[in-house]
Amino acid sequence: MQTTPNAPLPVIIHGLTLSNFRNAESAQYTFSDGLIFVTGNNGAGKTTILEALGLASFLKSFRFALDREMVRFNASFYRLEVGFSIDSEKHRIAIAYGSNPDDPKAAVAKRYSFDGRTNERAANIIGRIPAVVLSPDDMRIIAGDHSERRRFLDLLLSMLYPAYFSALQHYHRALKMRSQLLKSRPDESVLAAIDRELASSGVQILEKRRQFIPEFAAPFAANVAKISAGRDVWQITYHGDTKQVSTVDDYLQMLRDHRANDLRLRQTTSGIHRDRVFFLADGNSEREIRTVGSHGQKRTAALALKMAQFTYMQGKLGRRPVLLIVDVLNELDLSRRASFIDFLGGVGQVFFTTTDLVGMQDFLKNLGQSAAVQNIEL
Repeated sequence: MQTTPNAPLPVIIHGLTLSNFRNAESAQYTFSDGLIFVTGNNGAGKTTILEALGLASFLKSFRFALDREMVRFNASFYRLEVGFSIDSEKHRIAIAYGSNPDDPKAAVAKRYSFDGRTNERAANIIGRIPAVVLSPDDMRIIAGDHSERRRFLDLLLSMLYPAYFSALQHYHRALKMRSQLLKSRPDESVLAAIDRELASSGVQILEKRRQFIPEFAAPFAANVAKISAGRDVWQITYHGDTKQVSTVDDYLQMLRDHRANDLRLRQTTSGIHRDRVFFLADGNSEREIRTVGSHGQKRTAALALKMAQFTYMQGKLGRRPVLLIVDVLNELDLSRRASFIDFLGGVGQVFFTTTDLVGMQDFLKNLGQSAAVQNIEL
């Protein structure tokens, strides 16, 4: 595939090999460029393929499953390997979780490899395959609590910035230690050391989130307006106790200000892990989408969010992310489907799950079938 100067580099997934992953004892798939439809009855394992591809991108299941839940029943481990290319450069990522079947005393672990280099750090793997998932669970970001929204921010920024991912790992490790310490009579020197780690990592995370929100707000708002034909105006904003924090010392002062409350409740009550993301109508703080938005408006916002994620990642990376679409098309009404079809005209490789291809004929017709179509039937 040829690219024009300054055009986003195409990212193409060529193959997937699974061992003891979900219900697949052993499976191997080869993919073409363009549109890939994974078809089959419910329970056949369609979403498993997309889950494995997503895992190779952002190291977590978009189905919110734990690693041990993805190990096939009665197996001790899972392993997946994904072959992909960026422009003409070919690479391979492998992820394994569990215990060594040849060593029953071996500890359970999660390991990564890249192009044959074993024991790679997670920060060196995440985002190597840029991917965006669209699924019915996206409504949780819009209609759910702020933890879902922070999770969206953290996952997106981790794929873009390995340093962000590392800071997040350090932050949550320190936060866990601090929570454990608050449940006992805390040693001041130990608490001070943990607070310093929390503040250092927290400021790094906060800086990237603050940079991200205004940059992301524009494509998100534009997609909302396009999908709703100008009827809806939702703005994304960021709030929290960290509002006055700019430096590590500011963060430490915030922790000191909340120390008495933390000791009483035995948890850390301030910090980036408690900050909130809002979707507001016309920027009005009293009109938040969770409380005033209709189901249709929330679905519009969820679709706009993921379309904006694709555009944002492509702009930052100079690469065209892979789209993983799980049972979304059938849930879109005609107007949202039309906007989505128009959006897909500018993307690259796309994976869909569907029960059969018959209901996709109109979709393919509207798309113009400009891309190659592959069907994997399970």
